[in-house]
Amino acid sequence: MKIAIVVERFPPDVGGSGTRYYKIAEHLSKRHTVDVFTLGKLSDNNEKCKFNVYRFNPDTNLLPSSLSKLNRALCFSASTFLKFLSRSYDVIDVDIWPFLPFFAVKAAKPKTPVVVSWNAVWPFSYNKTVSKICGALAYPVSKVGNYHVTVSNFAKAVMQKKFKIPANKISVIPNGIDKEFLEAKLEPQPGRIIYVGRLEPQKRLDLIIAAFTIFKKKVEHAELYIVGSGPLYTRLIDASKKIGGIYIHKPVIQRERRQLISYLKKAWVYLSASEFESYGLSTAEALSMGLPAILTNAPYNAAANNLVRHNISGLIVEHNKPEAIAKALEELHQNPELWLQLSKNAKQSVFFSWNEVAEKVEEVYKNFEENS
Repeated sequence: MKIAIVVERFPPDVGGSGTRYYKIAEHLSKRHTVDVFTLGKLSDNNEKCKFNVYRFNPDTNLLPSSLSKLNRALCFSASTFLKFLSRSYDVIDVDIWPFLPFFAVKAAKPKTPVVVSWNAVWPFSYNKTVSKICGALAYPVSKVGNYHVTVSNFAKAVMQKKFKIPANKISVIPNGIDKEFLEAKLEPQPGRIIYVGRLEPQKRLDLIIAAFTIFKKKVEHAELYIVGSGPLYTRLIDASKKIGGIYIHKPVIQRERRQLISYLKKAWVYLSASEFESYGLSTAEALSMGLPAILTNAPYNAAANNLVRHNISGLIVEHNKPEAIAKALEELHQNPELWLQLSKNAKQSVFFSWNEVAEKVEEVYKNFEENS
């Protein structure tokens, strides 16, 4: 079977969808031909893998620099369209974000089955205008796509409510966990907090820093480790120079996941205040190591709705209130027995291996091949 995967961000670029597709491609390439189409430079292809990675230069300036994100989407879409015209596949898997590549793929290969992977779910963006535009684009994608895969029951419920997708045209296939996370043993440093993920406005790092500032006034040895990349990186570096105890680390690329484990195993609490998550891979990885998580109850955060159970594997607090986050941190610091119980429960949470995830995705692909 010949499989094409279209995803905007792919290792060494860090992101949950890229990691997911990397693991799926790695597994399926043992039995199938897998081509990945993504943004990046040829120099990024420095890992030995059994699948092909085709990268398009994201620095191609089709529009003014002020429209850099739209420029990326247009560049990716145009390049993908041209590349697909001369190729044939049994099935194409397209990551929903940033929407435009999906339409490019369908235009180039109208008769080829396209699986839409909803690794992002409503409202798609922290920017309200962008969110409205994406909502309008999402509707035709939901109708034109041959089949849909999403990563959580929460995301599926949102999609069915918003787009009325029939139950027989959508599957929930969660993300997987590397065995290195499951086998790692915590060496927690009380008071050390960690966030791992994209450094973007919708991740609400402003709430995390505000909460940490409150918490540190009561626990002087408290530390905040932020691991990731994104448009807020420089701003966070500046903030760390003004507020003691904050450490900003560059993201960990796929082949150096052990470094991420070393950051997590020394942490005491995983903290996220994201506006929305379709799954929350970094949260799941932290939980799998036995690290309790504190999340906020943002309405479109699947990690807070499906992944972390309040007072079982972590604490869910009110969104947009840094004092609520700080209070939860203080509660865990004053109650080591609660922390230990949350840690044990987090470690015992149910997780899939990446092989299991890839096999479930493969079943979806095979259905198209058998029915063609």
